[in-house]
Formats: sequence, C-alpha cells, structure tokens
Amino acid sequence: MKFTLRVVGDVCVLKLDGKFMAGGDSFFLREKIKNVLSMGIEKLLIDMDSVPYIDSTGVGFLVSSHTSLKSQGGQLKLLKVKPKILEVFKMMSLLSIFELFDDEEAAMKSFEEQPKPVAAAPPQPALSTPAAAPAPAKRKRSTKASKDTN
Repeated sequence: MKFTLRVVGDVCVLKLDGKFMAGGDSFFLREKIKNVLSMGIEKLLIDMDSVPYIDSTGVGFLVSSHTSLKSQGGQLKLLKVKPKILEVFKMMSLLSIFELFDDEEAAMKSFEEQPKPVAAAPPQPALSTPAAAPAPAKRKRSTKASKDTN
C-alpha cells in the first residue's frame, strides 16, 4: 500500500492507495502517523478512496489510531470509504465509532465545529443560615424516692 500525508491547517490528511493489510508499508505508516501526532497535530482525516480492501490489520490500525487520538482529545475521521469496507465495519459493529464523509470539504469543516460547552448553571444565592432552634425542653426528673423493700 502507498500513502501520502499532507497537513492542511491543523488537520493531517492521510491518503491511502492500495489494499490495507498486514505487511508492506503498514509498519512505516504507523510510525509516520506517530511522528505527525508527536508534532501536536490532533486531527486526522484518512482518505480511503483508493482502498479496495482492508484486513484485520488495517481495521486494527484504524481502531487503535482512533482510540489514541480520542484519548488525547483529538479526532480521526474517514473519507470516501468503499461499500465493501463499510460492510466490514458493519459486521464488526464499528460504524458507530468512525465519522464518515464522502466530501473532503465537508470533512475538513467538521473539524472546525467544536462541540458547544454545556452552560454552567447560574450560581445559587447563598442560603441564610437558619436561626438556632430553641433547645428542647428539659425533662423533669422524678423526685419520688423509690421504696426500699427489705
């Protein structure tokens, strides 16, 4: 498999070309991605338009890259995934993990959209401390002497 990397703004675009499987350039690809991420780039778009086939090694690479990026606050998105590969993702219940795009421009714009932070609840007014409750009334002790029975 061949691949090219280009950086557009703060997004690394990785274009894959060929079967994505064990052997070949998979080790080199993994190292290249690590290098790019070590430079502080946290957004990765993988263009799979020229990938006709993927095996478990390729799927593992995508899942581990996604997990690594997400744990560091980054994002991984997939572009132009072929129907056969989508079937593999579906069989492995991975469709919910990846954000998929058919258009590069839309994919790039999606990186710009930041989730809106949840608005903090307005501060609650300070509650005044209630006045001290009156002390409970003391019980009177019985003054009757107990009778001695001897």
